[in-house]
Amino acid sequence: MSSEYTTLPQHDQEEVGHTYEQPAKEPFYRKKSTLLLATAAIALLATSAYYLGSTNELSYNKIHFEGPGISGRHFLHGKAKCDQIRRKDKHTYPPAESRTINPRFVNGTAPTLFKNGYIFDGENEGFKGDLLIDQGIIVQVGGEIKVPKGATIVDLKGHILTPGIVDMHSHLGVDSWPALSGTDDTNEMTQPITPFVRSLDGFNPSDPAREWVLSGGVTSTLILPGSGNIMGGEAYTVKLRKVDTLSTNDMLVEAGVEDKWRYMKMACGENPKRVYGQYFHTMPSTRLGEGWLLRDQFAKATKLKDAQDDWCQAVENLPKYGRRRLDTPFPEDLQYESLVAVLRDDVKLNIHCYETHDLEAMVRHSNEYKFKISAFHHGLDAYRVPEILKRAYKVVPTVATFAGKFGYKKEAFQSSVNAPKILADAGIAVAMKSDHPVLNSQHLVYEAAMARHYGLSEKLALASVTTVPAKALGLDHRIGKIAVGMDADVVIWEKHPLALGSHPLQVYIDGIAQIENVDESKWSEQGKPQEFEEYPELVAPKVKAACTSDAETGVFSGIKKILLKDSEEFSAKGDLTVVIDHGEVVCAGHCAHEAAAFKDAPVYDLGGEGVVVPSLLSVGAPGLGLVEISAEDSTGDGHHNLQPDIAYAIDGLKFGGLHMDEAYKAGIQIAVTAPQSEHVIQGVSVAFLTGAENALVTKGAIIKEKVALHVRIGQDSKSSLFPTVSSQIGFLRTALEKGLADLFSPNDEFTLVARGKIPLVIEVNNRDEIIRIIQLKKELEHKGANIKFALLGAIEAWTVAEYLAEAEIGVILKPYLCTPVQWTAQKCLPGAPLSNETGLSHLHKAGVKVGLAALEGEDVRQLSWIAGWARSDLGLSEKDAVGLVSWNLADIIGLPNAPAGLVIYNGDPFEFGAKVSAIVGGGKTGIQCNPRAF
Repeated sequence: MSSEYTTLPQHDQEEVGHTYEQPAKEPFYRKKSTLLLATAAIALLATSAYYLGSTNELSYNKIHFEGPGISGRHFLHGKAKCDQIRRKDKHTYPPAESRTINPRFVNGTAPTLFKNGYIFDGENEGFKGDLLIDQGIIVQVGGEIKVPKGATIVDLKGHILTPGIVDMHSHLGVDSWPALSGTDDTNEMTQPITPFVRSLDGFNPSDPAREWVLSGGVTSTLILPGSGNIMGGEAYTVKLRKVDTLSTNDMLVEAGVEDKWRYMKMACGENPKRVYGQYFHTMPSTRLGEGWLLRDQFAKATKLKDAQDDWCQAVENLPKYGRRRLDTPFPEDLQYESLVAVLRDDVKLNIHCYETHDLEAMVRHSNEYKFKISAFHHGLDAYRVPEILKRAYKVVPTVATFAGKFGYKKEAFQSSVNAPKILADAGIAVAMKSDHPVLNSQHLVYEAAMARHYGLSEKLALASVTTVPAKALGLDHRIGKIAVGMDADVVIWEKHPLALGSHPLQVYIDGIAQIENVDESKWSEQGKPQEFEEYPELVAPKVKAACTSDAETGVFSGIKKILLKDSEEFSAKGDLTVVIDHGEVVCAGHCAHEAAAFKDAPVYDLGGEGVVVPSLLSVGAPGLGLVEISAEDSTGDGHHNLQPDIAYAIDGLKFGGLHMDEAYKAGIQIAVTAPQSEHVIQGVSVAFLTGAENALVTKGAIIKEKVALHVRIGQDSKSSLFPTVSSQIGFLRTALEKGLADLFSPNDEFTLVARGKIPLVIEVNNRDEIIRIIQLKKELEHKGANIKFALLGAIEAWTVAEYLAEAEIGVILKPYLCTPVQWTAQKCLPGAPLSNETGLSHLHKAGVKVGLAALEGEDVRQLSWIAGWARSDLGLSEKDAVGLVSWNLADIIGLPNAPAGLVIYNGDPFEFGAKVSAIVGGGKTGIQCNPRAF
């Protein structure tokens, strides 16, 4: 902007309160001559100014200024806007090492010196050294650092120090725990286009999730609106340090900074068209409608942006003389202000998008309207189109994704566990994120660890939750890595952060320790950081039938451990063997004699690291075998209504689906699934082999038609028929009493339960409701019932663990890692470092028979890792860990004689890095090798 207009034109000064000096009075004769000369001069100047100003021959734009024009105040306001628009140094920052203080620094915070640790800085390989933080920033890294005056010294004892974890997709604070209508501020779903709303205005700093998430090492997070709208609104980055003021503004990463980045959330694909088309019966009902509404808004925003640019150009082109005044104020419209900021590259745009054609549509829009896309979120199909992503306007978007989720809707159905590696190999930056509370952000590092297991390098896996999201947020000058001048956000880890079950020992934000009552003297001494083992690949015999359904006989060698219910073998030399003949296990362990009898059998070599376990078992995962895509009713059995007829899962069972296949490949050969119903009675579950082709072709595909009667107590079973929990429990009591009194037929399910013929599985979470179940069992037994109860879910069961053990009620925890999302299940334990115990540890110590279940059908393939996590938390033996996802579950639901296939791993199944090398049984004949090649 021209320097002549750094102050108000003189004729505008009165409007802003300026005063003028009054001229001194002079004799009349001098005044008269002066007046005549002045009048002539003014007339000449006015005429010249009028013609120059009105025609504006000196300007590029022919704008007339002879009207009354805008006020000086409005002129200066618009001019300031123009200055801001044309700044050349927006979002440019001095080198981090030049910083001397964090604007979020809390006065009185002492320096902290971390000694004797290993530093993983987020960019390079780990190294041993000290770290000093002061004034809320990192001031020295590496080597042996001298202790400054007044510093707190933390002896890391060899533990790993990393940057704080950055979660670039969370709804913490706008979708608070517990889930109530009063705490849900995620989506403004009154219209599909709401770029003008702000998550800042709904953010709740008192969300209990803040402390949980922080305890997982997450120090900064992007708080996004939801994905129900095409344009969801503005997002904000916050740090999770609790501030005394309880101020949302004070929690912002850039609190105290003038030149802040802005963020926006948009969405494409299924969500907006489902919300507005299917539920509200309005536009958009298709992707076509989504595209039009988005383009229409950007067209209007572009028009406003152009008008602003014209206004600024007009100011530039004002003549030096004449009436320097514009007719209209600077063009503004609050409805489009944030979109104009997107077009001006003042906003980091984050777009929820899954499928290839949705991703391409957004890339197309970005080039049409010339806006940058900072990141595509979820993007489970992005691995299929990396070259299309590279066509986006000016920058290649980061892909912020999940490592293990799949299949919950059509646009997530064709995902791949190899996606992060494929994208990284194609040069696309990959971040892991939580979508909290969809995934509890407390365990975000678990997503990074899974990505490493599936092929992403260790360095890139750690970067996916540190440096990559920090850069995508435009904050890599402050957070996401350990370097001089960066914010003092660091995490001390109990073991390698990418190891299964790892958790922080302490978390620092702005140089302040966040976890209370930490006893550093109890930290164990650590050696060198864990180096992830590369297990040997299975070497299959070079015979035609090997690794096929025709492979009837074989000898597995090079096995280190065999973990079966009735036996356990270990050999440090890895010289155990398993002999298979016609699909049956002839011997497992030291089998020299049996192996000699099969000396001509093909040999499958596991290189001395093999581990053999029995068929793993899934119980309680919703819809496995009954529904393929939970968001698509046409792909499943459906939900039973409130009719009293009891449904049987076997009648709706479908073999060969993706979820069933994924379970089989992960070694879960047996599944027990119950129907889903609106009634208290869910129905009767069925046990089946996950690898079976169908119930006719595959021998033994159906293990047991009637496994257990399943009922559900609590909020999810409230209905017009059972509007209260008390009516639900009352119904259950009455039905069981009638069954005991033979008022039903002998084959009625409640009669069978009362007589101990089949177990009753009760899905319930609340402590007091569980107590009533315990009391009900005792009442019925006092009347002569021989009854077997099992609890499913059971989040608060740990509070009455001793009573459950006494009542011989088994518990299937679902999930193992709970959250207090339900109002009636607030007594969920967070685990380390916030609590020394978990629900499982209490139940295990009390002697309760416990098994573990997957929360969703898509999580079934992670069962061995869930058991491994429990083993890490509780210090369980490997055999006890196997029992949590196999024979314990079989005992609880009455499948003691389930067919015992084998799952053979090339390494420790309870750590990342090992994979299923071979499966025998589970519904497929022969020997199946490397069912998943990752």
